[in-house]
Amino acid sequence: MISDRVEVAIIGGGPGGLTLAQGLKKNGINVAVFEKDRARADYVQGFRLRIRQRGIDSLIANLPTDPYEAFVATLGQAPDRNILLNENFETLGEDAWGGNALGEADDTHIEKSVSRITLRQVLLSGLDDVVHYGKVFSRYEEQPDGSVTAHFEDGSSIHADVLVGADGARSRVRQQLVPHARSFDTGVRRLAGKMTLHAAALHQISPLLLDYNAGVRPTEGHGLMVTSHRVNVEAYHRYGLIGLDDDTHKDIAGFHFNNTTSYVWWNTAYEKDELATDDALAKLSGSELLDLLMSKIGHWHPELLNLIRYTDPSTVAMLHVHSSEPVEPWPTKQVTLLGDAIHAMTYFRALGGNSAIYDAGLLVPELMAAKRGDKPLLEALSDYEAKMLEHGAKAVRSSLTAMQKNVLSGRRRQNEAAE
Repeated sequence: MISDRVEVAIIGGGPGGLTLAQGLKKNGINVAVFEKDRARADYVQGFRLRIRQRGIDSLIANLPTDPYEAFVATLGQAPDRNILLNENFETLGEDAWGGNALGEADDTHIEKSVSRITLRQVLLSGLDDVVHYGKVFSRYEEQPDGSVTAHFEDGSSIHADVLVGADGARSRVRQQLVPHARSFDTGVRRLAGKMTLHAAALHQISPLLLDYNAGVRPTEGHGLMVTSHRVNVEAYHRYGLIGLDDDTHKDIAGFHFNNTTSYVWWNTAYEKDELATDDALAKLSGSELLDLLMSKIGHWHPELLNLIRYTDPSTVAMLHVHSSEPVEPWPTKQVTLLGDAIHAMTYFRALGGNSAIYDAGLLVPELMAAKRGDKPLLEALSDYEAKMLEHGAKAVRSSLTAMQKNVLSGRRRQNEAAE
């Protein structure tokens, strides 16, 4: 039963919103999360998330002991070795990701690989009375005392001292709070797919593509990134439903949303209209997308082509890569934002999910300070926003630079080959 007033109302139940809810509940702050869908079935949900130190630190601070232990125990294993290959399957070196600073402090956990589905199960643990589904946010209304009433499309509403928009890159909260803050289409199109490790063994996929973070840098055209996600199913049975296949995905064909199966996965990126027009791409099935990619790289070594050829078509899709534009601080209100709602970024540095979780770790202590009376609420929110905007802008720039380096280097090699 939901009350008509809470201290903090969170719009959106992604990693950032749920981490925030866990931290607030842990510290005795009355919180409610409003989420549109009980099952998260967007395409990227079927992939793993590489967990970084900033994400780990926030989870340590905000999760109760049992959920955090379940998080650690159900982590997948990613390769901790890197290799760079060319299209002839010749080894070029050990820099797998094209120079994306794998050695920096925040990259020290390249072997920690968490299923996004399993992470969601961890973050939902103990929040049955906090998360409310089927709630589509429509608008908020500021009250004379600064508090906020959030309205939903079903006609219901909730009154809160603080409203947090954690509702993703198309955030309706952001559109009302900071209407000039926008994201843009980078013009990059990402194609990705998966193969179970069992299928990889049957098709004799090379260990270099299974046991390493492998970057393929061809002499012309665009590169390919390959890694794997290994799970220990035996470890899951100690934690109830955490780590097991999510029942909300049971009616979706294929193994894409299966989080108990180890797999190898790859992704590549092309510029708009390079493979086909957006309208044409939108009509293609997974099998047809694989055929289109094979038509571009058919001269590559069979060891590489087999990885693409035997990919499960149900796991293949094309994504438009977006990034947020920089935004200056706005007048602080009792409405704020976190994660993709304010700093959506490309996938090229694995910073998006970690940044949302980190945002939650920044906001919880500020709200605790306000509750204790150590500082006024608006000052606490302003201090949070200053730190959030600074680190978020840096992460957006880093991921955008890595994307441009990756895609532009492919264009440069292609142009050089044509001269």
